[in-house]
Amino acid sequence: MIQKKIALFFGGVSSEHQISIRSSYFIFNTIDRQLYDVVPVYIDQTGKFWMGSGKNPVFPNPDDLSIAEFFTEFKEKNAIHSPVELVTLTQIGFKAVFLGLHGGMGEDGRIQGFLDVLQIPYTGSSVLASALAMDKYRSNILFKSAGIPVAPFIEINKQKHDPRKEILSLPFTFPVFIKPTLGGSSVNTGPAKTPEEAMLFIDKILVTEDRVFVQELIKGTEVSIGVLEKDIKDKWVSFPLVPTEIRPKSEFFDFAAKYQKGGSEEITPAELISEVTKTLQNYALICHDILGCKGYSRTDFIIRDNIPYVLETNTLPGMTGTSLIPQQAKALGIDMKDVFTWLLKNALS
Repeated sequence: MIQKKIALFFGGVSSEHQISIRSSYFIFNTIDRQLYDVVPVYIDQTGKFWMGSGKNPVFPNPDDLSIAEFFTEFKEKNAIHSPVELVTLTQIGFKAVFLGLHGGMGEDGRIQGFLDVLQIPYTGSSVLASALAMDKYRSNILFKSAGIPVAPFIEINKQKHDPRKEILSLPFTFPVFIKPTLGGSSVNTGPAKTPEEAMLFIDKILVTEDRVFVQELIKGTEVSIGVLEKDIKDKWVSFPLVPTEIRPKSEFFDFAAKYQKGGSEEITPAELISEVTKTLQNYALICHDILGCKGYSRTDFIIRDNIPYVLETNTLPGMTGTSLIPQQAKALGIDMKDVFTWLLKNALS
């Protein structure tokens, strides 16, 4: 069987750089080698691309390595001496790119647009769906229009609004939850019980961002549920997985709770009544479809009084061996090797 040559993009310039390395290590070691010849392409934190030229590329185990240590080992084991010129990507003959990136430029549509220009297919959602999902303000408008419960929210734009004035005249009550409109992985996010606490978050976010998303804080059970697409009789059909309940050991599901070992307890499948599970699965499908997602997605919810309130949809969700979608697939007896094959076939189709 002839293997198709696939590039695995990972790293990137977002705050989720290290998480991308960990996800991509799992992806690299799980993709079906009988079908695909996988070449890891590391994007460093300045945006340069590094790729080995050997026949048997090496992806070092990133556990217990700093980013700098991983970068050094990746270059040494793959005999890499300089970054690759981007035009080279079109000359090598990659049939597709598996996107192992997270957050920022990896997930917001920019890298997808770059690959569209190069005419190289890629896994996951298109430019528009990626950009919409990353934009919490606009995605929540779409979710609300589809009839999914959404906690009241506003957006503060530093070019248009006086942040303090907006916080003091909110159309809903404290406590609230603050996050960058275009952020990911709970970086610079958190709850605020007073206007003063809210302004601390907002001032910090506006140092690097133009827009802040402010939402009434809904307290309840935190859950997340994935959606996959499978080829059934030459038609790509989306289906929901099972929900995972997340019990963070901190006040909320922040960066540490998500990515530090023991930061949260995750229960898959979530211990919910069947009606709530069915509602979650239906809402996850609606979110996936209304944003125009492709291949896979994962949507986060808060359940209060058995009503799921949508928070956000991730178009390139975490893919370490213990991430939520792998947990949910395992609960349904789905092998992640098959999932990655579906994603690549979907991209190539």
